[in-house]
Amino acid sequence: MKYVIGIDGGGTKTHGLLADENGVILASSERGPTNPNVIHRTVLSKTLGHLLQDLKQQVNDLFDQKTYIFAGIAGAGEASNQQEFKQILIELLPDTVYVDVYPDSINALYSGTFGEPGIVQISGTGSITYGINNELKHGRVGGWGYLFGDEGSGFDLGKQGITASLKAYDGRDRDTLLLEMLYNQFHVTSGHELIREIYSAPMPKDKIAPVSQVVFQAYKQNDRVAQAIVENTVNELKVNILTLYKKLFHHNERAKLVLCGGVFTDKTILPTLIEKELADHPLSVVIPEVPPAGGSLIGAYLSMNRHIDEELIENIKEIYRKSR
Repeated sequence: MKYVIGIDGGGTKTHGLLADENGVILASSERGPTNPNVIHRTVLSKTLGHLLQDLKQQVNDLFDQKTYIFAGIAGAGEASNQQEFKQILIELLPDTVYVDVYPDSINALYSGTFGEPGIVQISGTGSITYGINNELKHGRVGGWGYLFGDEGSGFDLGKQGITASLKAYDGRDRDTLLLEMLYNQFHVTSGHELIREIYSAPMPKDKIAPVSQVVFQAYKQNDRVAQAIVENTVNELKVNILTLYKKLFHHNERAKLVLCGGVFTDKTILPTLIEKELADHPLSVVIPEVPPAGGSLIGAYLSMNRHIDEELIENIKEIYRKSR
């Protein structure tokens, strides 16, 4: 029996899945962050060691067999980080294990395409547009962080919502439901208190990103300011997606577009609007049925040259159906 391990590692947590060669998930483990940009190598090695040991305890003969690991890690887009992470895994594992390390964006892509070429728009607290074409060429647009980019992210939407609310508070722009909704969200009664609440937070961006959901609430109540913010976001994402499409795919070549991240949770807003905006382009919108860790398993099967058939896909999906 051959095994595969998929690892989805980020700046907050790391999720590992172990499956057999037919896609049946046998073990799962969750640990702390494994982004090489934010934690020291010693901590990184310790975290990975605990995750792998946990999986091994759930399947005793794991490393006695040929095993393939695909680790999609935040920060692995930089070659030095990618090599460091791979070296740590190699040091922790026996020679029977084959290791591949890639950026975590691929996990999100494969969670929707199941190994096929395509584009993924990731929009959580931050954002990035990433893709792989039929020639296995990788490309990206955006993802430059909250200071210089992250268009279409939760932070971007939240910042626009707060800015518009403060302009309304000053009388510089249209009134908006957002102002009162933000008062309720932060338990304040004025623009000054609102700003104090945000700036005094240890990580202000973590206070700002959830405001995206307030923007969506106001949008559903037909607030014109919220509608303008959402329309602007759709346009920004459209530009990013089509820019990457032109870099990776031939004219009129069909491709899947995976939408992954918290801002796409309500399918009736951004996913619907993006699909409408891209109706004249050869992109089919996909909302993943499995989380990014499931996509990392697909990466592991591709590493072992396993054909991704319907039975394998259904087996991976099954565990997530049961957990709902």
